[in-house]
Amino acid sequence: MKVLVTGATGFIGRQLSLDLAMQGYDVKALCRNTDHPYLIKHKNIEPVTGNILYRQSLGRAIQGCRQVYHTAAMAKMWCRNPDDYHETNVIGTRNVLEIAANAGVQKIVYTSTCGVWGPTVKHPMSENDPRIAGFPMAYERTKYLAELEVQNFSKQGIHIVTVNPSRVYGEGPVTESNTVGKMVSAYLRGKWRFIPGSGEQVANYAFLNDVVNGHIAAMEKGRSGERYILGGEDISFNDFFNVIHEVSGKEHRLIHLPLKAIEFFSHFEKIKTMLTGLPPFFLPEFAERLKYDQKYSSNKAITQLGYRITPFTEGMHRTINYLKQA
Repeated sequence: MKVLVTGATGFIGRQLSLDLAMQGYDVKALCRNTDHPYLIKHKNIEPVTGNILYRQSLGRAIQGCRQVYHTAAMAKMWCRNPDDYHETNVIGTRNVLEIAANAGVQKIVYTSTCGVWGPTVKHPMSENDPRIAGFPMAYERTKYLAELEVQNFSKQGIHIVTVNPSRVYGEGPVTESNTVGKMVSAYLRGKWRFIPGSGEQVANYAFLNDVVNGHIAAMEKGRSGERYILGGEDISFNDFFNVIHEVSGKEHRLIHLPLKAIEFFSHFEKIKTMLTGLPPFFLPEFAERLKYDQKYSSNKAITQLGYRITPFTEGMHRTINYLKQA
């Protein structure tokens, strides 16, 4: 069976392409550059030059495919042109859905994010919980708007399933959007020296292999119009760095940096970017997020898709071994 994977050079898309190819699918890997170093080579993977914003190239890529995994997104912390988020994440998604529907694609899995729920207060968020805060981050806002596009197409009778990964980590390249990989890699090189605030703030970390398996299970078993959180364990910053220390055997002295200091630095970075155009290291909206937990429940995916969660220590062990050899 022919399947299309958009964002085939991305952290999730590249591993998804490989797993599908190894399972015997004929994978058409959509990417803007077929010579991209992160594009995985396999006899069942056909690199296809295209862009989800260019409908003609998208139409050529989708021809003959019965299934589509739409993982492509603008997931960077900062873009020189803020409109890029809306163009890629909303208009690009609309293009994929429209062209897939016209081409007679049978099933679509759309990769969203747990960021559409944002911060949590006490209990882990589930799929039916409402967002309790605004959308200060363009990425989260545009992914939410893209989900509205998905819902509209689903109501028209097109089989679409949405998956919502949390903070994904694992064996893969350290890219700009791979924030967990950047933290781990920096710690291993002795370049990461602080823990935000008290370190008790909690986030949810999902192992890449689990997330990829969750995508494939969503295509096979997911109910059209439904959302499935693909998460992992809820881990505090203190526990996160303790695990890295224990697994890697590397001990670096880390200081607890007050959130007020991080907030001040983020505003300085914003002004620097406005004056120079240089990418910021951190932004105020990210500093604000550090005040809250990000806990998510994968129970629905576990029950309906057979989703499995790799223990955080085990997943981090594999991640660190990969990074040490990279």
